Amino acid sequence: MSQAGLPDGTRFVLPDNAARRAELRAVLRELYQRWGYDLVELPSLERYDPEHPRASQSFKLADRDSGVLALRADFTPALAQLVRAAHPAVAGGARRALRYQYAGTIWHAIDPELARTREFTQVGIELIGVSNARADAELIHLARESVRAVGLDPRVEVGNPGFVRAAFEAAGVPPLLHDPVADAIDRKDRSDLARLLEPLDLPAASLAALLAIPDLYGGVDVLDQALASLPWPQTARELERLAGVLAEFEDASDLMLDLSMARRLSYYTGVTFRAYTPDFGQPLLGGGRYDGALLPAAAGFSLGLERLLRAVKQRRSASEPDPLVLALDDAGARALRAAGVRVLRSLEGDAAGARREARELGVPFLLSQGRLEAIDASGGEHDRLTELEALLQGVEGEAP
Repeated sequence: MSQAGLPDGTRFVLPDNAARRAELRAVLRELYQRWGYDLVELPSLERYDPEHPRASQSFKLADRDSGVLALRADFTPALAQLVRAAHPAVAGGARRALRYQYAGTIWHAIDPELARTREFTQVGIELIGVSNARADAELIHLARESVRAVGLDPRVEVGNPGFVRAAFEAAGVPPLLHDPVADAIDRKDRSDLARLLEPLDLPAASLAALLAIPDLYGGVDVLDQALASLPWPQTARELERLAGVLAEFEDASDLMLDLSMARRLSYYTGVTFRAYTPDFGQPLLGGGRYDGALLPAAAGFSLGLERLLRAVKQRRSASEPDPLVLALDDAGARALRAAGVRVLRSLEGDAAGARREARELGVPFLLSQGRLEAIDASGGEHDRLTELEALLQGVEGEAP
């Protein structure tokens, strides 16, 4: 479908995709509600803040009073504002669990030459006010259940940027190099990592320990491997925290440890995670603990609905099948709909016109004057026609 005339990075959403989007949002909303996460709504307009984590991606708007506003570029800072307004004690450090879920559009100003999407639908949850292993494990549980709920097989990779940060401190990596070195570790680029560390003239044991981090990936035994490779008290404490989170799982078969997770090192303070499904190369969701970044104790995750839709595109939704019957008979159509059949009302006034309409729409059956007929007699639809006739007769037989 042509998107001509639309601003770069925006799109129309046709009924089939709109139905899938609505279904996935409903499935996730119900899942989070069952776990105690209450839905909140947040404003799309915010006051522009140059310190906002997504300030460089924000769409800036001039307000009537010459102030500068921005379209929402991320839900987490807006949710932190909600907590500060509605729960000042929690925002001040009081220990009280707040569980929230959200869903809606975010907008990113981008270079059209590099990316084509400017608006996304983001769905997520936040667990605020408590920072311990059980809280971290709850979010990882829900990350895994989010993937299962939409019919996919989950794999959740769990890491702890605090482990990488502790390794830098113990090895003596200068703070100015933390971000580029962490980026190389997160990309598992050992050659780039070695290039960045070479000028530091670190002790051989420290250099070897840092170069080992990108390979610390696998099952629970990775914790023992990490303890042996990085035998520092600081890193041991971070590994103990991660072990405490894993101990909260009766079944950790869908979990993998990735101790090279080091993205946004200055933001995430504890356990982080990403959820995948086999045969889809991009993460479906991601998040973690960010105590002190926006609130004293907070963690959560978010997923992009558009990416999730791409991952489930082979799974057909029962809520939006193709129309099965075209009807000239309103009473019969009403009976079939009551039995769960999807029925379109013909916009033609006679059987010949309705047959032509059905062929154009690809609808296999026509209902007229209480009788069903197959539009394509050679289409092998006899069994389905018999089922529909029996269903129609059964519904009509139940009428008073």
